[in-house]
Amino acid sequence: MRRLLAALVACAAIVVAAVTTAGTPAQAVPQVVARGSLPALASAVLPRADEPAPMAAGGGDPTADVLAAGTRLELELAYAQGFRESADLRGYIPSLYRGRWFMPKREHVRRCIAQRESHQHYGAVSVGGKYRGAYQMSRALGIGATWMMQPDVEREMGDLGVGILRQLRETPINQWNRYWQDRAFWTIYRKGKGARHWQNGAYACPVRTHKRR
Repeated sequence: MRRLLAALVACAAIVVAAVTTAGTPAQAVPQVVARGSLPALASAVLPRADEPAPMAAGGGDPTADVLAAGTRLELELAYAQGFRESADLRGYIPSLYRGRWFMPKREHVRRCIAQRESHQHYGAVSVGGKYRGAYQMSRALGIGATWMMQPDVEREMGDLGVGILRQLRETPINQWNRYWQDRAFWTIYRKGKGARHWQNGAYACPVRTHKRR
């Protein structure tokens, strides 16, 4: 009887140990993100294609909560490779680039310029083909923008980002994805110092908006 009882106790201990081990694999084995796997981390932050875009508190910019969580670089690396919204070349979307040259209070100016220049069409080409993309940049201006962007891109994205810039120099601007066109705009705009590149047009895009009384 004692032998049988001991055997039953031993079996019970084995079963409990097996259940405990099987029930907690995620806690026992922490997930480590390798330095070179940022795109995977970025895709994990973004919603699946069949899910609605996340909304910020108060119904504002849908990427605000993600950016506030400290994932801007991971998110932008995904955009840089053409994922998610960066592949959408028509219509208005809040700037996908949010780095040091981005100016939240001038977002309305960027939107106005893109509307005036191309009706928010990132694949637009002017008559004659000299000016291209949402912001109607010349080839020379676009190539210049890639060199202006390179120090920040290399620091943020490493060799992958620099490699993408090399490809962009050989690619017509209207074939750049939305992220790179937005980033080029803000880099050239340079806190307002480069606004002269878009000073002429069918109508002005004022920095200040006048409120109705």
